[in-house]
Amino acid sequence: MLLIVAQAGSRLNTIHYTQMPQRRGREAYRVFVSYSHKDRWIAKQCVRLIEQVGTARIRTFLDERDIEVGQHIAEEVLEAIRRCDEFVVLLSPNSKDRPWVTFEMGAARSRKKPVMAILHNLSPQEMPEMIYPYKAVDLNDFEAQYLEQLRKRLETRRK
Repeated sequence: MLLIVAQAGSRLNTIHYTQMPQRRGREAYRVFVSYSHKDRWIAKQCVRLIEQVGTARIRTFLDERDIEVGQHIAEEVLEAIRRCDEFVVLLSPNSKDRPWVTFEMGAARSRKKPVMAILHNLSPQEMPEMIYPYKAVDLNDFEAQYLEQLRKRLETRRK
């Protein structure tokens, strides 16, 4: 499932679904977070809330925290995307046209990862074309929509 939260009246052409990964047991659910460094504070708050939802059951990837000095950035990013269960992108005027964010979104889509777009000061019509047809969530609804749906995915996984 590709989730990108949009408001009523937005364009919706075709809908593509990717099945959510089915993991069981004690393995952590991995969430990759993509963002512009200009939105770093917001991204960190999203990560904090995501990790609170799953306590020890969720492992987030945040580049500034998880890539160490001397590591190859592109290789680490691609490996983290390969291993993630879902990909969260914080889309804002700062990030929507950034080369790294576009690279990460393309890598997630090519690996058929569920993509969850969180919109901050951006309308659904301003989303990058590669994810435009999908539902997105406004940052103001992050807790009520995205986090609640994440809780449900984690509960389903535990059963």
